Amino acid sequence: TLVSTEEHFDIERSLPHGAVAAVVGVIKKLGLDHVIASRRSPERERVLALVAARVLDPTSRLGLARMLDPETATSTLGAVLEVEGVSADQLYAAMDWLGKRKERIEAKLAARHLGEGTLLLYDVTSTYFEGRTCPLAALGHNRDQKKDRLQIVVGLLCAADGCPVGVEVYPGNTADPTTLATQIFKVRERWGLKHVVWVADRGLLTEARIEAELRGVE
Repeated sequence: TLVSTEEHFDIERSLPHGAVAAVVGVIKKLGLDHVIASRRSPERERVLALVAARVLDPTSRLGLARMLDPETATSTLGAVLEVEGVSADQLYAAMDWLGKRKERIEAKLAARHLGEGTLLLYDVTSTYFEGRTCPLAALGHNRDQKKDRLQIVVGLLCAADGCPVGVEVYPGNTADPTTLATQIFKVRERWGLKHVVWVADRGLLTEARIEAELRGVE
């Protein structure tokens, strides 16, 4: 005998789950969790929550803490990753933990996506700050047309398929071509790649920079 669910069940709360399952599923399928850290830990799961939230509903650390709190949750993300009830301070601490693992994460990505003779895509951008406390923030060539704002410069290395494998942050007054030296050191000394093809715009791979940084390097 069929009966009405409304007569027998009271729905007290229902949280969206489909998008969470999709995003977390892709993270696991890509193995991003193991790239970040091979073993599960509270810090790793908090970082995964930060990553997933950027896709699901970008917000501040305080906003994410509220999204994950059982009392104010807006999805099942906190329950799925078992990070319910984390504070904004714990999320910031997870970011500090992640920063210390940067070189290991980049090495894993390089081993997975790069090899001898590989194509390396490199470009530089910048982002401005409203505050005054970042030690790298400085006045420089501002792509955001905010000439009166401090900024930082970011250099991004990608594999041929566009997958990011390495990133460096520079003072805001750093000229784009001068970032190449640290990227070459990373590729050669840290990742052990001796023969690669660099692809960048002419503002980065100037003739003078090629002569200074690339030619004659064995």
